[in-house]
Amino acid sequence: MVKDHGEKNAMSDIRGAYGDLALMEHALRVTSGFAHWPVSAMSQLLAASRLERYGRGEVISNERGAPETFVIASGYAVVGYIPPEWDRTPLALVGPGSLCGFTRADGHEDRVMYDFCAHTDAVIVKMPTFAVRQILDGNPVLWEDMAKMLMKQYREILDSLLGQGVGSLSRRLATTIERLTALYGSSDGHRVSLRLRLTQEELAALLQVTRQSVNKELLKLVTSGTISVVHNKITVLDFTALRRWGST
Repeated sequence: MVKDHGEKNAMSDIRGAYGDLALMEHALRVTSGFAHWPVSAMSQLLAASRLERYGRGEVISNERGAPETFVIASGYAVVGYIPPEWDRTPLALVGPGSLCGFTRADGHEDRVMYDFCAHTDAVIVKMPTFAVRQILDGNPVLWEDMAKMLMKQYREILDSLLGQGVGSLSRRLATTIERLTALYGSSDGHRVSLRLRLTQEELAALLQVTRQSVNKELLKLVTSGTISVVHNKITVLDFTALRRWGST
């Protein structure tokens, strides 16, 4: 299990002092779509919500059963696409503060299209989607923040998908590393490290190539002094060089 230590300690302190209810409210309050909800609306939402914990590889949510919305309080998840009679394809990584499942329409119970699996140990706030929408409809002014957050998230995912799928493998790998560090990086003032570990197999799955191909391209980035990779932890040493690789 790999998390930013500050995030992990903050979650532990809140849970220890007040329990799951306080942890859920904290996770929602630091998620922009819920940050300005009035106490009455937040209390109504919390009454319908629950906190769940998942280990690496466990399915957090899929498109079976009643629609559910969830917020990632800590940890990371992989968004997977499952077309009929095809194997699951990982599309993107989402991390703390991400809102997932909200836009799912009813009527897809017989056809799983997307799912979310824990990439690391994860703490998740789950809410019935109908309850979230009911509260928003009763307080229309709250829709603005929710819409802005969803547009930002989908733009980030679209940018990630384009970066993973367009151009040479060197370009795609460099762009993917740059995007992930921008979203989920931790800086010491000179270098930026991903707050999660990615194996070569996982990078290969995101890029839809073989592990051997990813290994070859990672070696080029390491040899050039652009990144370092230690125990599957990627650190960007030279962002200018990384962007140059991403433009070739």
